[in-house]
Amino acid sequence: MSAPGRVRRLLLSRPTTGRVLAAGALALAVSAPALEPVHIAAEARPTPVLAVAPAAVADATLQARSRDRVASRTAARRSATRPAAIALRAAHRQIATVRRAEKSRRAAELRAAAQRRAIAQREARAAAQHRRTLAERRVQATGAERRAPARRASPRRASARRVQGERRAHVSPARHAVRHRVKQRTRRSVPAGMSAVIAFARAQVGKRYSAGAEGPNAFDCSGFTKRAYARAGINLPHSSGAQAARARSISRSAARPGDLVVGAGHVGIYMGGGMMIDAGNPRTGVVYRRMYAGLHIERL
Repeated sequence: MSAPGRVRRLLLSRPTTGRVLAAGALALAVSAPALEPVHIAAEARPTPVLAVAPAAVADATLQARSRDRVASRTAARRSATRPAAIALRAAHRQIATVRRAEKSRRAAELRAAAQRRAIAQREARAAAQHRRTLAERRVQATGAERRAPARRASPRRASARRVQGERRAHVSPARHAVRHRVKQRTRRSVPAGMSAVIAFARAQVGKRYSAGAEGPNAFDCSGFTKRAYARAGINLPHSSGAQAARARSISRSAARPGDLVVGAGHVGIYMGGGMMIDAGNPRTGVVYRRMYAGLHIERL
């Protein structure tokens, strides 16, 4: 056990090359004078270089390339989908516009249908009122006809006629002639052949108006007058202007039943007393009414 210890002490005490160099350096440092400190500029100082592992550099490069690929793919996808999105939005706007137009059209159709129904209802009520009026007049006329024989057969009526006959016997010839002329003028108030025209016109009251129609269930203004005057053997064209061109104008004071009532693009038949019968419009139909402003009388 003592031999190895001695060998270790000999080895430690033996001078080596490293120990010699270290001792020389220490002696030189002690003996050499102190050197001035040297200022090293910051620009001259070497930039510390960080030691980066090659694996970390490779990972960073791969990540950067991956990000670049993702960004390029996203940009390509956006550039590819942008026109499609614009076209889709334009199609949606067009569909919305078409739907709004269709909704407006349907609303307009509903309003027009409601107006037509209201007009039809008013015309139906007017026609019903007119029929009731005609029925009441017929009933009154029938009652008057039924009561007429009783009045003629009554003693009072007979005595009145007797007295009237006696008075006529004492009337002077001049006065009798005046009365005769008045009767003749009254009879001539309805011209020959116009009775059929007036009867036809009265029978059509209440029928509906239809453009271009001339009976038997609907008329327009010139179709109505054409059919009426055909009863008197007068053939007229189906035109208000052409019918007015065949007639001559007369004053209202000289008007007689059966004359032609003429207005701007309109004709009717004069019935006397300022009244007429005409196929006015779809709202009124064939109606018996008073002459309104803008009309004048013409005679065929």
